[in-house]
Amino acid sequence: MVWSRRAYMAVAVSVALTVFTAPASAQSSVTYSLAGVETAATSVQGTFVGVAISADDFGTWGAVVDHEPLDDTALITGGTFSIDGQARDLSGTITGGTIENLRGGSCRKDTFAVTGQVDNLVDSNGITGGSGVFNVTLTHYGRRVPGGVCVTFFATIEGLITFTLPSP
Repeated sequence: MVWSRRAYMAVAVSVALTVFTAPASAQSSVTYSLAGVETAATSVQGTFVGVAISADDFGTWGAVVDHEPLDDTALITGGTFSIDGQARDLSGTITGGTIENLRGGSCRKDTFAVTGQVDNLVDSNGITGGSGVFNVTLTHYGRRVPGGVCVTFFATIEGLITFTLPSP
């Protein structure tokens, strides 16, 4: 009788722990710190690669950002974003956003606030849904050439992206 009562208690505690800890382990969102460089650029598109780190994951990321020609502000018109991580892989479509010149810069160093959305998220298991928002700083490094034109020769990007993960 004592044995069956203890066995029942052990099973009840195990079930309770499973039920109450499952939602805590099922993560619904994750934020990655991003750092990277621009590897290709035109007046209406930038290609970026870098490293991504979250509390439970690290990996590489890549993005192609379609946008209006850069001026004081420009709209992001599309693109793609992906993370190839150790804990998860995510990819999606950039559906919009803005690029705003933060002024005060010069040809040698000019910074932009870049914000946007990633939709149509797909994880490494093929589960679709979810979305993301990013808020990063793009820094252009340049030099004036004869004729006074500023030519950007290198660009970095740093900031955050937060995903609402697809749910099975």
